[in-house]
Amino acid sequence: MENTPASVRVTSSLAERKNMFSQRATAHQKKMETNPFSGNFKTGKLPVLDKNDPNYGRPVAGSKSERRGLQAAARINAEVAVLCDMIYQEGEQYEDGTAAITFGDLFQIYTRISNKVVGILLRARKHGFVTFEGEVLFQGRDDQEPIVLLKPIQTIRDDLAQDTKFEVGVCHRASPADTGQ
Repeated sequence: MENTPASVRVTSSLAERKNMFSQRATAHQKKMETNPFSGNFKTGKLPVLDKNDPNYGRPVAGSKSERRGLQAAARINAEVAVLCDMIYQEGEQYEDGTAAITFGDLFQIYTRISNKVVGILLRARKHGFVTFEGEVLFQGRDDQEPIVLLKPIQTIRDDLAQDTKFEVGVCHRASPADTGQ
């Protein structure tokens, strides 16, 4: 009993357990009536969606979907950090702590680590860590295109290390310095 987690409710009688199971089954049944993918869906039970709702387009708080989204955001943040480190370590370093590398060189080095080099580059650019010409880079055609770190590598590392509270769909929250506040 002492090793039981606090989140697990210990009941003493069979009647209490039966009642608890019945409540959970009823709550699940009601939830399935609003789920259009369940066999128990009832047409009139669709929830009303409002685009102004701050939870619109987001998973239910505490759900497995939310947890998976948060884990994905953490992995993406880590990949952005690795990419920026790779640009700094393998590229031409400047006195201000930034660096530059050609796309061809970065592609050859980084594809041994991850096959998502272009996607992570786009994410890093979206959040103000790197810059390059064009919308997207292609192997072969854009091999000589320079990719430049916009901030000193230590600033990027600090920003990404501090950003540990993730939101689903958000890789990196801009710091007040990034937004000019």
